Amino acid sequence: MAASVGTSDPTVGALDGEAQVAAARPVSGPHRLVPTVLRLLGVSACMVAAMTIWGSPDVDVVVATLAALVAYGFSGAGRPGLTIWAAASRHLCVGLISLAAEATVMGRPVDGDTWLAAGATYALLACLAMGLLRAATGRGRRRAVIAGSSEHGRRLARELFDHPQYRIVPVGFAGDSAGACARAIRRSHADLVILAGRLPASRSWLEQVAGTGCRILYAPVPGDPILDFVPVERHIRGFPLLALTPPAQRRPYWGIKRVLDVAVALSALVLAAPVLALCLLGARLEGGPGVLFRQRRIGQDGRSFELLKIRTLTATTAHDAATQWKVGRGRFTGPVGEFLRKTSLDELPQLWNVLKGDMSIVGPRPERPFFVHQFSQKVAHYDRRHRLPVGITGWAQVHGLRGDTSIEDRARFDNHYIETWSIGLDLKIIIRTIVCVLRLGGA
Repeated sequence: MAASVGTSDPTVGALDGEAQVAAARPVSGPHRLVPTVLRLLGVSACMVAAMTIWGSPDVDVVVATLAALVAYGFSGAGRPGLTIWAAASRHLCVGLISLAAEATVMGRPVDGDTWLAAGATYALLACLAMGLLRAATGRGRRRAVIAGSSEHGRRLARELFDHPQYRIVPVGFAGDSAGACARAIRRSHADLVILAGRLPASRSWLEQVAGTGCRILYAPVPGDPILDFVPVERHIRGFPLLALTPPAQRRPYWGIKRVLDVAVALSALVLAAPVLALCLLGARLEGGPGVLFRQRRIGQDGRSFELLKIRTLTATTAHDAATQWKVGRGRFTGPVGEFLRKTSLDELPQLWNVLKGDMSIVGPRPERPFFVHQFSQKVAHYDRRHRLPVGITGWAQVHGLRGDTSIEDRARFDNHYIETWSIGLDLKIIIRTIVCVLRLGGA
């Protein structure tokens, strides 16, 4: 339950008590999925209208509309809190990119004047449509819980009440504990948390509150040294607001990662089938039966799974394979095993792990349980590598951190990847991995 603000200010006092918090809830509106569908329909309608106005054939309209939906999603043009000029510029980029994509797909040159005019028309129509949609659904207003009942937080709440153009409505205060904040979020149906005051000493507060699905903003107190690093456009009425980067699983298009994994793994298995068959045949002729090597590894959230590789090393005991860091080093099954290991072709069977969902194409490399336990105790933040699915390749690998290299550096690169994850970063790592494999010695 939201706590009393303890002030005589009539506006902020409206936050006191469950009845007032409930009164602040918006009138029952559509389900959260409905505005999303309406926005996508609006984007499609605006692109169709812009293309129709400038006289393009129907097939061009279809291609341009599909391109607009993709560009709209990646541009963040529908993100709440954008100023009208920021939204307009992003919509203009969406229009120009989708029209250029349409011209490329249809195999015709870009008419500069028509291209600019149609893009500007789309941007104008899209801004009008999104404004009407926000007004109709109330999706432009964010319901905020103020974490920390200091005078700093109360002043911020007053400013937000007095200036509704920022579209942030305080609906309650919460204490300093993460549990109290999470309860206030659930009871007030908030979708935003503003941490007003000092940052918590532990990451657990941020992780527990982020687990509610709310976006988190940080409003530092006056005099905080971090204020010197806050750009001017991040201020509201003199209050700087810094957005906490959401977990990768809650970022737009996280679901595309799995689609990309399946598409790449299936394509690679089909294209590499002859190569894989030759590798398996060579391993069989050189080392005898049992060409697949199976080993337990630790994946996302600490779950274990069975990783597949082509056997390249001489036989060893299961205990040695699980607990020795340099097991079988230098004891290849022969020239074939050494070649497979050097070119990373021995890892092709892991595409099957990707299809099963045990792994991703891109992610931190999975390690054996024995060493995960050991490194988690000795290396700072090593266990945080398991926040995302493990991968065949990763940010650490394309920077040369594989084999007998620094575990501290690997953990740092892997956590950097997790914290800055995007589809674009995955594609960049995939391309760099292909380049490394083609170099043979740099694989």
